[in-house]
Amino acid sequence: MADRHFDGRRRRTILGLGAALAGSPVLRAWAQDFPSRPISLVVPFPPGGGFDTIARPFSDRLGKLLGQTVIVDNRPGSGGNMGTDVVARAPADGYTLLFANDYLATNPSVNRNVRYDPLKDFVPVSMIGTTQVVMAVRPDFPAKNFEELVALSKQKSLSYGTPGAGTSPHLVGEYLSSISPLKSLHVPYKGTAPAVNDAMGGQIDMVYATSPSVATQIAAGKLRGIAVFGEQRSTQLPDVPTLKEIGGPPVNYEVWYCLLAPAAVPTPVLSTIRGATRKALDADLSARLARLGYAVKSSGPEEVVRVIQESLARWKDVVARANISIE
Repeated sequence: MADRHFDGRRRRTILGLGAALAGSPVLRAWAQDFPSRPISLVVPFPPGGGFDTIARPFSDRLGKLLGQTVIVDNRPGSGGNMGTDVVARAPADGYTLLFANDYLATNPSVNRNVRYDPLKDFVPVSMIGTTQVVMAVRPDFPAKNFEELVALSKQKSLSYGTPGAGTSPHLVGEYLSSISPLKSLHVPYKGTAPAVNDAMGGQIDMVYATSPSVATQIAAGKLRGIAVFGEQRSTQLPDVPTLKEIGGPPVNYEVWYCLLAPAAVPTPVLSTIRGATRKALDADLSARLARLGYAVKSSGPEEVVRVIQESLARWKDVVARANISIE
């Protein structure tokens, strides 16, 4: 425990020094040269997954606008915690950024080993975009709407797979169970791909995953989308109805993505990154990401803080009711 207290004092000292230096002429001159070398964009999940699908097109565009390469640095582990912790402890110089999504708000509620504070250890740059969670089944699955799902769940125990315990698809599933008569057993996987494979093979009844993670399989007829958890249908999956459309409750939740920097990044550097990010999220990138299942959502830093705060409160309540805990 003493080590954690020391760690906190040291971090506050560093942040205080950063704030004190923020207005110095030397720092202003240094910031004017930013960026003078490649920037690391930490993605705290494995390469090739849904995270990369949105992070890599964005990083390419951002790099062109900044005049430096923005390197996607995949740092997987502990449900996003390892890579996030790397950025929280990185030098506050703007050369290490975090591409995060709503795991930032779910992990503090389900994982006791989280060492970062999503609001205090980072400074927001911008929201980047959103996508939706989809409930999908194998093509011959007997239930086609919510009433049939509920009826089937009373005849046999249903199961649903997700990318892992504490992920947003898992928590969406727990929330659905808490407000509806549909009860099903959660089966956690280490990533979306194995959950999708088992759903196609019939080892589990349903898979809950983000739209970009299952769109290819649905288009190929290997999975059937039952419902989207959102107010509107996904632009990527226009034939898949919302849960409300098939008789279920209005479970409206979007998985969000945002860009963050370590706390105490100098204001001029932060302004440069924010300006380039706004330009990067233009009509061309919006159209490209829409085809991949994402809706671009540029914003100011206040919006990022609001979204994180609301998500922290929402999932804390769901986790407490479902008694979810990860060591």
